Order: sequence, then C-alpha cells, then structure tokens
Amino acid sequence: MTRRRALIVSLAAAALLLALNALVYSLYARQVDTVSAALADRLTALGGTTARWLATGHSDAGAALAALAGENQLEDAYVIDAERRVLAGVRTPAGSSLNLLRVDPDRLATAFAGRASVGDGYSIERARVEAAYFPIAGTGRVLALEAGAEFHAPAARLRATYLVAVAVSVLVAIVFAIALGLALRALERARVAHGRAERLAAVGQMAAMVAHEVRNPLGILRGQVELAREKLPPDAPTRERERFTDMIDEIDRLNQLTEEFLGLARDVPLRREPLDLGALARAVAEDARVAAGGAARIEAAVPPEPVTLSADADRLRQALRNLVLNALQVGGAEVSVRVEVAVDGPRARVTVADDGPGVPRELAATLFEPFATARPGGSGLGLAVARRAVERHGGSLALESAPGERGARFSIYLPVRP
Repeated sequence: MTRRRALIVSLAAAALLLALNALVYSLYARQVDTVSAALADRLTALGGTTARWLATGHSDAGAALAALAGENQLEDAYVIDAERRVLAGVRTPAGSSLNLLRVDPDRLATAFAGRASVGDGYSIERARVEAAYFPIAGTGRVLALEAGAEFHAPAARLRATYLVAVAVSVLVAIVFAIALGLALRALERARVAHGRAERLAAVGQMAAMVAHEVRNPLGILRGQVELAREKLPPDAPTRERERFTDMIDEIDRLNQLTEEFLGLARDVPLRREPLDLGALARAVAEDARVAAGGAARIEAAVPPEPVTLSADADRLRQALRNLVLNALQVGGAEVSVRVEVAVDGPRARVTVADDGPGVPRELAATLFEPFATARPGGSGLGLAVARRAVERHGGSLALESAPGERGARFSIYLPVRP
C-alpha cells in the first residue's frame, strides 16, 4: 500500500471512529443521567416513606431498617439523634457513636432543621456511596440512608455497556479500514487494467495496419530471395549463399514480429480441448533445446500423473514458448532453464525458472507492458503476448522472483476447470 493510500485509509478510519464514539458517548451520557435521576428519586421516596413510618413510633425501628436495606440493596440505614448517637441501625449498631467521616455535617444539620437531602456521601476503595438524610417529624431525629454499589448497579451496567460499545466501534473502524484499503487496491488494479487495455487497443490498431501493409510485401520478398538463391550457380561462393540465408532469416524475424503484434490484437475464440500440461511442457522444452543448440540446459519437470485441463493448445504453447525463449535470450548461451508443472489447489501451475541475470528493478513495474524490454533488439512483446493468452484462459501470469536478484521465475496459473 502506498503512503498516500495508507494516509487516506487512516484518516477515514479515524473519522469513522470519532463519529461512532461521539454517538455512543452521547447515548451513554443521556442514559446515565436518566438512570441516576431515577435512582435519586427512588432513594428520596424510600427515605421519605420510611421517615414518616418511623414518626408513628408503632414499629421496631431496627427490624424496619433491616428490611428496608435488604429489599433495596442499601449499604446501611440508621437513625441518629441531635447528639450524633445512633439509636437504631443495620450495619451501624445502636448505641455506637457516628463516624463523622461518613457524614456531611452541613447536610446533616439541614436535615435536623427539617429539610431532606440526597447527594454524594463518601467513597470506599473508589466505590461511591450516596447518602440521604430525612427528618423524622416530631422526634428531633434523622433517618440516614447510604446507597452503595448494589443500589447503583444499573448505572454500573450502563458503563460496562458503554465500554463494550467503544470496543465494538474500534473493531468496526478496523474492519472499515481493511475494507477501504482492499477497495482502493481493487480500484487501482482496475485503473491499471483499464490503462493496459487501452494500450493494447492501440497496439491492435497498429497491428492491423502492420498486417495489411507489411505481411504481403514480406511474403513477396521472401519468395524472391529464395528464387534468387536457387538461381545461384553450383560453384557460387559459400559467403554468397550465406547472404541469402541471412536475408531470409531477417524476413522471418519480421514475420514473427508481425505475428506477435497480431497475437495482441486478435481475440480469436479459443479452441478448447483436453490438454495435458505436462506433455505441453516437455514439447516446448524439447523444441527450445533443439533451437538453442548450444550449452544452454533446458529441462522439464512434470508430475507422474497427467495434469489435464480444457484449453487452447496453440495459445498456451505460444505463451510458454515465449517465456522459455525470453529466458534463453536474456540468460545467454550457458543459461539453465527449468519448466515445472504442478497442481496448486484448484489451479494448475507452470513455472519457468532460469539462473540468468534476472529482471532489472527499473523494468519490474512495466514488465508485462507492450514494448517493455531491457534486451537490445528485443520487441518487448513476448511477455505481453504470453500474459494475454493466459488471461484469456481465466488464468494469470506473474513474476515470482525478486527484481534485481539473480535468476528469474515466471509462473502461469490456470484453473483446472474453466
């Protein structure tokens, strides 16, 4: 992934994450306010009702407070007099002195003056305890209620839900970034493929012109040269005959170049027939071995079982021959070339590897483009023609060796079933 594309993906993912977190926090804050207000109202109602009940003096205050605390998940409930003595309580026993660190003196004084209040009390190991004070009418006493973690469990569950939502939003942003990156890469590939198609269309127009303007004159020239060579007297010098042979070879080279142009331009329907890739690889290797005729070593490695698929034998033979000839032309007279056939899952693979100089770094990006070549005198059409033939079969041709390193490795992947 390029730096620019990575920056776009990162910014888009960050924007999505911020938007999701803002939405989640907004919903969380609203719900927390609602739940906190509901809990405060509940505590106020409990305290007010209990204080009025205790004012009648017709019940056991200790038992009533114990029932109140147990049924409403309160931390503590107790009754104190003006001297701050505990008269009845749940966790704070009657007769004990009130721990002044647990109360708000100002709010407690307000309660003795006849006004109830609900608010923050104290904290135990980071757990907030809410304290409420209610005057017991006509007694000069105050009812104190303390609500801890159990009472505030609904708010705590909201916080846990919020943290889960934040984690989910992060996961969504990551998935979005991955999907966006893949989409951008697919768009880049589509753009490159479209550009290649346009270039191939231009090559096709050129090929049509070349076929019309060049092929027929070349055929006439070749015929005339052969006729002139046949008219040479038997005692003509060998060098004279070699000149005619050289001319015929050059005419054949131009004819081959024209055929390569036409191979890019023509979309003749494929003639699919059952084809054994192993047999094809052995035949191409043998033809190349005969054509090389020197110290070049060309071998074919095929599995014992036939690798059969439905394909156009002529098109694939041309593609494979171009790869082998490219290895021979670039690697030189003593290059070693290996053609290997294997089954790779649902695909068949044909690999052409050599120990030549490899692919130059500056050529790697445009290696399969028409006219891209680092070989003096090369047309730059062999790999483009090979790739076109493979892609028409629903396959792919790829350079699998690292550019700039010794040796080149090209692999053709073809679906076993079209």
